[in-house]
Amino acid sequence: MKKIELMMGLFFLCSVVLYAENWSKTNIQYLYGNSFDQLAGGDSVPDGDMETITIEHAGGWDYGKNFFFIDMTSADFASGKQYRIYAEWAPKLSLSQLGGSTLSWGVIKDVFLAGEINQGDDFRAINLGVAVELELPSFTFFDLNLFTRKDNYNDRTMQLTMAWESRFEFFSLPLIFEGFFDYYGTDFGTEVITQPRLLLEGKAFSDRLKNFQAGTELYFYRSSAAPWRGSINESVPQVMIKWIW
Repeated sequence: MKKIELMMGLFFLCSVVLYAENWSKTNIQYLYGNSFDQLAGGDSVPDGDMETITIEHAGGWDYGKNFFFIDMTSADFASGKQYRIYAEWAPKLSLSQLGGSTLSWGVIKDVFLAGEINQGDDFRAINLGVAVELELPSFTFFDLNLFTRKDNYNDRTMQLTMAWESRFEFFSLPLIFEGFFDYYGTDFGTEVITQPRLLLEGKAFSDRLKNFQAGTELYFYRSSAAPWRGSINESVPQVMIKWIW
């Protein structure tokens, strides 16, 4: 299986490198929350305060899509660290484009061969599977991913991931509802991580602020009982500011 993962990784990497993106969107985010406790990955924040700066990029090219983000987090972690870095890269290859024929049907817009690499200070997960891009009313995009997952703490399992963006107006205010949802297995049960955001676009106040968004992101983490820490149920609202270019 390791050989398959290596070959798939090289295939994704070469495919993305050889073709320039037809469109791209990049943003930098600042987030702050003051009621954190247990975190995904095993660390904790005894005083609750945590700041995160995130760089996020999405783009599309002839044969698929590309997405990555890097989190740079600052807190007084229980491990003794004051900074942590975490990153994910999620390339996708369109089966419609590769096969030369459309795979759209009903609400299904396209089907992708999908991969994902998650890398932290002391954590790595490699996911391989398929993704379906859905065309749903009022959603800019809605992606559904099913992976086989292997990380350095657990045996191989499955992961379901959803990602979405919806734009709408509330009393003439332009709002964005976006985020992701991860559900996956571990050796001791299941874990859920989701971070939905509700953001107000700056263009509501001035056209010069059209690249700015501000609002809140909810950090939600639930983990089944593990022998060394028990079950976890975290729900932390954060202030969020985003600049897009």
